[in-house]
Amino acid sequence: MKTKEINSYGWERPDLIHKNSMMWDSRLSFILKELEFLNSMLNENIYPIVESHLVEKCESLKDQLKDLKTEVSGLLNKIKMHINGVKILFDKNKETEADYNYKHEHRKIMIKMHEFDSHYQSLKKEIFKTLTESWKHRKQKQISNL
Repeated sequence: MKTKEINSYGWERPDLIHKNSMMWDSRLSFILKELEFLNSMLNENIYPIVESHLVEKCESLKDQLKDLKTEVSGLLNKIKMHINGVKILFDKNKETEADYNYKHEHRKIMIKMHEFDSHYQSLKKEIFKTLTESWKHRKQKQISNL
């Protein structure tokens, strides 16, 4: 009777690692485009932002977007290298030190992705909150001028 090797982390199978890595790559590529969209939204709505005295906050958000874009580029490069390295898990039947190191790197990237995602989501909410506030201020000003 052949026994199964039990893996303490269900995601450590090579096919699941590859699937997760591909999903991260896709998500980060989308986020990179979304960051451009958010930046253009802030640039295009500058008049309501200036009217509502949120310029400093807007500049701070733009700086954070720029920093996030740099972070996304770094993560994308790291994930692309990680995707290219998954073949070491498929090559052998026996687990080696290289396999352990690769899986450890995968865990580190997973943690970074979770941290990045929470930071990105909070920044995105803050941008939409700022824009909504500026639009409300502009509408209130228009109503008061009637």
